[in-house]
Amino acid sequence: MIAIRSRRGAGAGPPNRRRVLVRALAGVALSALVALSAPGTALADAEPLGPDVTFNSTPVIDPSGLFMLSRGLDGSILYSPGTPSTNGYGDFRSFGQQIIGDPTGVTGPEGAQIFARNTANQAITSFVVSYNFPTDFQVIPGLRISSEVTAVKIPPRGARPPMIRIFARDLDTGRIFTNLLVEGSPQGWTDLGLFATSELSAAVVSPAGFDISIRLVVRGVVNRLFSTVIDNTAGAISGWSQLGDLFTTGNPTLVNEGAMFTFRGNEVFTRQNGSNAVFTWNFDNPGWVNLGGVATSDIAASVAKDNGLQLYVRGTNLRIYLNRRPPGSTRFGGYVDLGGTAFGNPAASGGTPTPIRTVADQFIVRGTDNRIYSRIQTNFAGGFTNYFAFGGPLHG
Repeated sequence: MIAIRSRRGAGAGPPNRRRVLVRALAGVALSALVALSAPGTALADAEPLGPDVTFNSTPVIDPSGLFMLSRGLDGSILYSPGTPSTNGYGDFRSFGQQIIGDPTGVTGPEGAQIFARNTANQAITSFVVSYNFPTDFQVIPGLRISSEVTAVKIPPRGARPPMIRIFARDLDTGRIFTNLLVEGSPQGWTDLGLFATSELSAAVVSPAGFDISIRLVVRGVVNRLFSTVIDNTAGAISGWSQLGDLFTTGNPTLVNEGAMFTFRGNEVFTRQNGSNAVFTWNFDNPGWVNLGGVATSDIAASVAKDNGLQLYVRGTNLRIYLNRRPPGSTRFGGYVDLGGTAFGNPAASGGTPTPIRTVADQFIVRGTDNRIYSRIQTNFAGGFTNYFAFGGPLHG
């Protein structure tokens, strides 16, 4: 395992005087070097994420049908409470704040924990009590971030308290950092290394025993994807590995368990740089497989009600396409045109066991009028509802 560095927080012991002197002298030398190499300038932050990563917005639809999240046209956090028993959602409403990128959220005990990056480059969070009543937003201290926040709910185990592990890209170095929230309380940021050039995707891997492991996938330098696995208990990673030689564009998508309670985290989907074809990598049978198509969005992956795997992408005509792999099969069936005119990345909930929800799957996407639209899949013989829009403020 590789040790990871923790950022020193408040409450640490007093510094060693000799170290202070050495650091002070080193600081003088560094200041002199900076003055010689770049007069009148300060040390720069890491290069920001590129437009292929940040151009499209991505809403969130909770796999259990309990809430949706999005960024408003005014830069605020928009939230819609769900009613799983009816497959319905209330109108979006603003929770305020001014954010960069998209918010995210996971279910917690009796509510939703939501996260975002504010305009001061801080990770912020709020707990939405009973999925309706947000608490005041709090800053998660100790790190300036330059990405969205990725959040993974840790499955409950015995008497262990509720936990959520989050990830973000450091503004100063561009490296991946993680923080564990125990009953909502952050334990401190730790450095996982690797210079990231995309948002990060993360999912619990199978088999999910008493000690949980999470797989991470992110794009590194020269547009190739890298992966590692973090032990949630020890907080250590297995080391970053490059996934072949595929040049990629946009953000990768790891398959998670959704609401079907079968932990996956073993397949990642991405677009090839140049052709925009969809490719997949299966960690149980490594190697890139070309699924074709020409995608102009990130890929939404979901686990349908029958445990089949479904992909949603936007095509060159801005319409949404579905590609499905039935349960027990190793092959996808090809792209099916679901229509619409999308102005962002799609997101899909997947299915849930009866009686939580009755949908086979559901996807959402931003339309040309900056509203969120959806189609519900009712069966696996081509059965989808027509597009319908959700009320509330406009989305950006």
